[in-house]
Amino acid sequence: MSANYLESNLKRIAAENKELTDGLRRSYRPDYPEVRFSKDGFPVPVLDNRCLHSPYDPAAEAAQWVTSLALKPEDGAYYLLGGLGFGYHLTELLKIIPPERLIVIERDPVLAASALAHRPPEVFPQGLHFIIGESPVQAYHSTRRLCPSEDEKFVFIEHPASSRANPDYYRTLAGIVQVQSVARRGGYNILLVSPLYGGSLPVVKYVHRALTELGHRCEVLDNSIFYPGLQHLEGLTPKRIHQGQLRGLLTTLLAESISARALEIRVDLVIVLAQAPVSIEVLSELKKAGIRTAFWFIEDGQIFEYWKQFAPQFDHYFVIQKGEFFASLKAAGCQNPYYLPLAADPEIHHPLELIPEEQEIFGSDLSHVGAGYYNRRHFFSGLLDLDFKIWGNDWENPGPLTQVIQRYGQRVTTEESVKIFNATGVNINLHSSAYHDGIDPFGDFLNPRTYEIAACSAFQLVDERQYLRENFADQTEIVTFTSLKDVREKVDYYLANPLKRLEIAGAARQRVLGEHTYSHRMLEMLGVIAGQNPGWVPRNGGLPTAEEIIAQVGEQSELGRIMQQFTERGPLSLDGVAAEIESARWRPGEELNRTEAMILLLNEFRRWGQEKGVL
Repeated sequence: MSANYLESNLKRIAAENKELTDGLRRSYRPDYPEVRFSKDGFPVPVLDNRCLHSPYDPAAEAAQWVTSLALKPEDGAYYLLGGLGFGYHLTELLKIIPPERLIVIERDPVLAASALAHRPPEVFPQGLHFIIGESPVQAYHSTRRLCPSEDEKFVFIEHPASSRANPDYYRTLAGIVQVQSVARRGGYNILLVSPLYGGSLPVVKYVHRALTELGHRCEVLDNSIFYPGLQHLEGLTPKRIHQGQLRGLLTTLLAESISARALEIRVDLVIVLAQAPVSIEVLSELKKAGIRTAFWFIEDGQIFEYWKQFAPQFDHYFVIQKGEFFASLKAAGCQNPYYLPLAADPEIHHPLELIPEEQEIFGSDLSHVGAGYYNRRHFFSGLLDLDFKIWGNDWENPGPLTQVIQRYGQRVTTEESVKIFNATGVNINLHSSAYHDGIDPFGDFLNPRTYEIAACSAFQLVDERQYLRENFADQTEIVTFTSLKDVREKVDYYLANPLKRLEIAGAARQRVLGEHTYSHRMLEMLGVIAGQNPGWVPRNGGLPTAEEIIAQVGEQSELGRIMQQFTERGPLSLDGVAAEIESARWRPGEELNRTEAMILLLNEFRRWGQEKGVL
């Protein structure tokens, strides 16, 4: 039988990461996982009645597997081992990889603690790095912090049995490693499709910024410019049937623009946000062209049901709900829905120092920013004796709420929302519902304000929601309410304790910055897509930067001098360089030199090849 080595192993880990050590000590459970013993007495963990190593000879199995990998360790490379199990494969890998170049990533801290309890210290030598219990995105960022240089190469090694136990986790982690490797070579070419209007429209900017910051090339197909046209068409007739026909025709036209643009710029991926115009025919055309499609449904699937038609048609479908909604999606033919909650953009949502005039306009003890849903109208009528301001649109016929609705219910800009969050003592974040008098007892998604208020380091009270505690620590990062009586008591308490508000709000901001930005979400989305499509490479094979070209041809060469105009712009495309040469913005009135003419000629040849289908 195996001895208990937990404390001796934790002592070694504590020298590098005391927080991890404390977490593993708390995670240890003598009764989990089930442990069986091989014929030679080696412990083997069992999850869901499946052994993570051979129950006969785990060491021999591990040696055979590592041999099959045919690894040839590269100088400077870091190796990420996905899945610890009980470390038999780790022992074999350490025979060819130095421990300081090996990072062990394990999803389950209870399993990791059991491994440390059952295996002797020599299995886990000094210098070995551990990342335990972190999400795929967190785990990747942790590997970056462990590496001294941004240029380090990562090689991901996926332990098959661990992957079978947690397929989404390790597949997504492998995808993230692949995606970031592509990003360093110019990134994927992505078309982001916006809606005409609505709550998801600001998210387009956040997603675009995040994808660009991650190192990918992203173009926005901006449909918001057609919103006045839609309003004009719907104003031609009051008849709903005719309005619907006109809306459908406009949707068809705008959907066709997706495939037209995607094929023109040879994108690798089309990302469509909620309410954006799209059609099944266009999705079929993109699929035939080998272009992957993803939809981020950032709405309540119980209210907006158009997902039933489109969800099965996308290659990848991301949602802000799970549980029963996952079952509904799969029943509709969407085989791989993925939970991807909303987030905040730190470039927009951050603490502000307001001038006195702004504090006077936007400030109050209590405020809410949002539309006038049925449950809010009912609930907020019980707060009218407080210093309370309601901001936002769709509050027609407000009744007694008239006294607290600001600017007659005009739409609030994103910038104004941030000022309101910062100026308010207690932000009341009541999620929308069209069916309940107050709090939705079945609320299973988090609205964007949950993250945005937190990112502003502003204090909020949030109605009780499923999955809220998966995103924020209860009481120390987020405070919830369950009734009107509860919210009034907590408003009184926290208004009387400003330092407590500051402490909780500051912790919530740190949580958002560490886990809940749009960069986190987009890295996870691309990791999921790449993980489900191993070997997914850019159609253009990755693009060079101006700096890379100059390094190859020399600063004094004709091409090198041209490239000086494009430094600090990231990866370049032939089409983009040619467009700037054609406009000759930096040399108006001058003739093209030989190299510039050659670039234009090559670009024309490229266009001809695409039109003829030979490129």
